[in-house]
Amino acid sequence: MSTFRPLAPALCLVLALTACTEAEPAAVPDTTGPTSAAGSVPADGSPVSAKEVCAYLDGQVPTLKGIGSETGAMANLTVNLYSWYEKQGPVPNGREIDDQTRKECPATRTEVLKLAGMESFERL
Repeated sequence: MSTFRPLAPALCLVLALTACTEAEPAAVPDTTGPTSAAGSVPADGSPVSAKEVCAYLDGQVPTLKGIGSETGAMANLTVNLYSWYEKQGPVPNGREIDDQTRKECPATRTEVLKLAGMESFERL
């Protein structure tokens, strides 16, 4: 397995860059406004509440544990978290995710970051 380690950073970069492109802008039309249960933008300016982010991350923990490698977990988290946010509205930067999760679910944040081999969501 050690022969794959040099490829891991490149794979993560490719996945991150792929996730950040707008391949199908017409696939996500938003003509009706917010459709989440919250219905409004939280006071911190993000379209997704900290509670929603934490609930999503809680649900991802079993998947990340099952992957078995930090690199795989990071790649999975990068793609899936971005996709999840994209469906909610604007995708926040890593610092905003860090701020929300530090306040709302520090234990989940720590576990997810540890599984992905990261210290912060800014790395995504």
